[in-house]
Amino acid sequence: MEVLRDKIYSAWIRNFIGHFGRNSLIQYPCCLQGGGQKRVMIGENTIIQAHSVLGCWTKYREQFFSPSIEIGDNCRIGEYNQITACNSIKIGDGLLTGRYVYIGDNSHGGLSIEESQVPPSERKLMSKGEITIGNNVWIGDKATILSGVQIGDNVIVAANAVVTGNVPSNCIVAGVPARIKKNLNDE
Repeated sequence: MEVLRDKIYSAWIRNFIGHFGRNSLIQYPCCLQGGGQKRVMIGENTIIQAHSVLGCWTKYREQFFSPSIEIGDNCRIGEYNQITACNSIKIGDGLLTGRYVYIGDNSHGGLSIEESQVPPSERKLMSKGEITIGNNVWIGDKATILSGVQIGDNVIVAANAVVTGNVPSNCIVAGVPARIKKNLNDE
């Protein structure tokens, strides 16, 4: 019964996003935020599990953006994931994520003392740059990928890791901030 519900839900939600690939599925319920849903592109055979959020922010308060979210083919995005862009997020083919993963190219304000006096929801959105995630990447539960990060192909991001810098292909990263724990080319 849930499979039929998810197919009907996917058929309905595809009307609101830019591209929805063949045999892809968005499980009920999911949330589209930010007014830029037509800038979301989902490849073929991709599944976005329930309670996930896709935020593509074209406007926030008095700021205007041209965001995009591109998710490749054969991806499996776990429950309660949040992918939020005011800039650009590009995800390659074959991504697998655990639950509660956050991938966001923006934040509320900077680190100045002046900004700390303003409630976070009233601060300007800022981005340090786009996020690019390569092919066949596995991101563990509760991991966070922050703005300006490029992750290569065949990377494993450990559960609870916070990725703040670039990650080369073929390695395992873990920790806060995430550091290379193993290079898969060394075997």
